[in-house]
Parts: sequence; C-alpha cells; structure tokens
Amino acid sequence: MVSDGAVSGSAVLDRFACSALSTIGALSLWFVAGWQWSTAAAVASVVLLIVGPLFDGRRSKRFASDNVQLQAFVEGTAQIGEDLLPVWSAHLESSRSQMEVAVSALTTRFAAIVQRLDQTLKASSQDGDDAIARLFAQSSEQLASVLGALRDAMASNQTMHDEVKALNGFIAELQSMATEVASIASQTNLLAVNAAIEAAHAGEQGRGFAVLANEVRKLSTMSGETGRRMTAKVETIAEAIATASDAAQASERRGSDSSVVAESVITGVLGQLRTVTDRLETSANTLKEESAGIQTEICDMLVQLQFQDRVSQRMAHVRDSMDQLPPLLTDSRRQFEESGVLHAADACALLAALQRSYAMDDERITHGGSAAPAAATATEATDDVTFF
Repeated sequence: MVSDGAVSGSAVLDRFACSALSTIGALSLWFVAGWQWSTAAAVASVVLLIVGPLFDGRRSKRFASDNVQLQAFVEGTAQIGEDLLPVWSAHLESSRSQMEVAVSALTTRFAAIVQRLDQTLKASSQDGDDAIARLFAQSSEQLASVLGALRDAMASNQTMHDEVKALNGFIAELQSMATEVASIASQTNLLAVNAAIEAAHAGEQGRGFAVLANEVRKLSTMSGETGRRMTAKVETIAEAIATASDAAQASERRGSDSSVVAESVITGVLGQLRTVTDRLETSANTLKEESAGIQTEICDMLVQLQFQDRVSQRMAHVRDSMDQLPPLLTDSRRQFEESGVLHAADACALLAALQRSYAMDDERITHGGSAAPAAATATEATDDVTFF
C-alpha cells in the first residue's frame, strides 16, 4: 500500500474536492441571501454541506479501492519480471544448450562417418581400380603356363613315339642281317660238307683238309645257331618295341584327350572366374559409387545441421531481450511506490535493442512481421555459416 507521506498535495485536494465545493456553495448562498436568509436557502446550504462530504467519502473509498488494485497490478507485473521471465529465460537457455550439445554430438558423429568413408574410398583407390582385372590376368597366365606344360609333355610324348617307330626300321635291318648270317652259315656248312667229301676221296693226303673242313662245319653250325638266336632276339625285341609303340601311341591318345579336356576345363574355369571377377568389379564400383553418394548426402546433412547455430543465435537474442525486462519492471514499481505515478516500460526501446542484436536477415524479416521461407533459410544457412 502507498503511505500517506507519498501522497502529493494535489492528490489530497482532489480527494476532498466535493466537500470544499459544497462548503463554498453554502457560503455563497448565505452571502447572497444575507439577512433575508430563508428556509429554502438554509435547507440548500445544509444539503450541500451534507452531500459534499458524502461524495468525498465515496470517492475516497473508490480511490482507495483503485489504489489497491493498481498496487496489485504493479506488484503482479513486477512479479512477472522477477519470477516468471527468469524462468522463461532459463527454459530457453536450457533448450538452446541441449539442442546445441545434441546437434554438436550428432555433427561430430556424422563427421566421423564421413572421415571413415573417405578413408575407405582412399584405401579402395590405393588398391587400384584394376586389381581384380590384374588378378584375373595373373591367374590366366598361370593356367596358360599349365596348358603350355601339357602341350610340351604331349610334344615330348609324340617325339618318343616317333623315335619308337624309328626303331622298327632298325629291327627290320637286324632281322635282315640275322637272315644273312643264317644264309652264310648254311652256305659255309654246305661248303664244309663238300670239303669233307673231297678229303675222303683224297684218303690219307686229305686227312688234314678233312680236319679243317670239320672245323669249318662246326663254325658254320655255330654261326647258324647264332643267327637263329639273333633272329629270335630280334623278334622278341621287335615285339617289345611294337608293344612299347602301341603303349606310347595309346598314351599319346590319352594325353591328347586329357589335354583337350584339361584345356576345356581350364577355359571354362577361366570363363567362370572372369564372370565372377566382372561381377566383383561391378560390385566394387557400385560400392564405391554408393559410398561416395552416402558421403555426399552426409555432407549435405551436416550443412543442413547448421540450422542449430542460427536457432541458437535467435534464442540467445530473445533470451537477452527477456533478461532486460525484469530490471525495467522493478524500476517502474520503485517509481510508483515513491511518487504514486505509473511509468510504463519502454517497449520501443526494448524492440530497438532486440533489433540491434540481429545478425541474420531472417531475424529482421521475422521482426518485420513476415516469415522467411524454409528454402531461403536453408540457403542462407549454407551461405552464412560454415562448420567445415
């Protein structure tokens, strides 16, 4: 409540104005009537003297009631500045801080993901885009060397088979030589028989010649036996060589068939390997493209997350403006208690101070009474604020 000492002289005069006027009216009637004071003038003067204080009493009660309500209004307004506005400001600051911490953590995690994707792409580039193709070429060369070794083995087998076939010619020559030896032995034996017959005709003089003819016949018999053994051995060798030739020829056929099968299998394996490597290469390229795309998307998301800085700035400006209001309300209450006169807070000054704190165009647009388009805001975020 306002103390009596705080009430000015004009306020006291206003409170007892009706009593003063009624008294002046009664005195005026008495002065005008003079000694001709009538009953009507007396009644009128009495009425004026009674009504004036009554009206002053009613006005005093009404003034006191209005003063109480006004004081309650001032105290309530001051309480808003002292109690409510700080709570609003605290909530704004808490929300701003939480949003800043959360978005900063999210930005850090996204940045780490971008860094890992970048390292993966660099590692993939270091391995080389043609690593799979080089692996296929290396495998193809190694399998081709295996096929070459098989072909060389087949050629060596063919050479051996040709040499075995060439032995058949030597066998024929040996058989011919054995036949000639047998023929020579037969002729020598015939010659020895003739010599023995001639020695028998010569009697004692041909005895020495008969001994010589007998030795020649023995030598002829031995030569014939040797020829027969040679023929038998040559036939045995010929059979063995024929068997070896047949085996070599069969081995050549099997080797040729195996070489064809091996070449076909290796060609098929190379084809399948080529298909697999092509698919792997395609998958690797697709993975690289997707990784690059994801990296780009996350970078765009990081740019879009810059809205947090803008929102934080706007909330900080509003918070600072709200913090300026409680001292103004407290000062207005103090002035009212001292003088009984209300002094309204200067809203224009608060708005001007808030406007001076703006750092972004969308704040000025909002202050002017319109909202900035979302797309424009996002574009400005990209242009105004840079995290990276």
